[in-house]
Amino acid sequence: MSDKVRIRAIRTEEIPLLCDFLYEAIYRPPKWPTLPRTIIQHPSVWRYIKNFGEQRGDLALVAEVDNMIIGAVWVRYMRGYGHIDEHTPELSIAIYPAYRNKGIGSRLLVEMLRTLQESGITSVSLSVNKGNPAVTLYRRIGFHIHRENDDEYIMVRALQSINRIQ
Repeated sequence: MSDKVRIRAIRTEEIPLLCDFLYEAIYRPPKWPTLPRTIIQHPSVWRYIKNFGEQRGDLALVAEVDNMIIGAVWVRYMRGYGHIDEHTPELSIAIYPAYRNKGIGSRLLVEMLRTLQESGITSVSLSVNKGNPAVTLYRRIGFHIHRENDDEYIMVRALQSINRIQ
């Protein structure tokens, strides 16, 4: 499956798709009820995509299979849940459920880290619920826990050693 995946920059006309991926990025433990899609309109969540592409450092990549976008990773400078400092962009990533656990998220994430490194960014942060299986992926790719609270980890990844990512 992952051999058929194409990773590329998002096109301007595709930015509205980030609404779907923002919704998918919200972790829901097994057996939780489905969340209303309007949850992304809450100001603390909406800031992850509000006017995306208009702010300094906004960058998104998508994963495409058979000309269909099935995942996205994006970064933005903001004071979101994973805020470290003003110089560290925050990363969000989501894959549609049918395409998870196939290596696509890893490829998307690694490509974004390489792109950020090439643009001179030295680190990137993210917030992840402690119960989210993606914590394993983030650790494997070199993120470490910067701080934590009862529910989530704020993780950071230095970008000097991208070539060591497997």
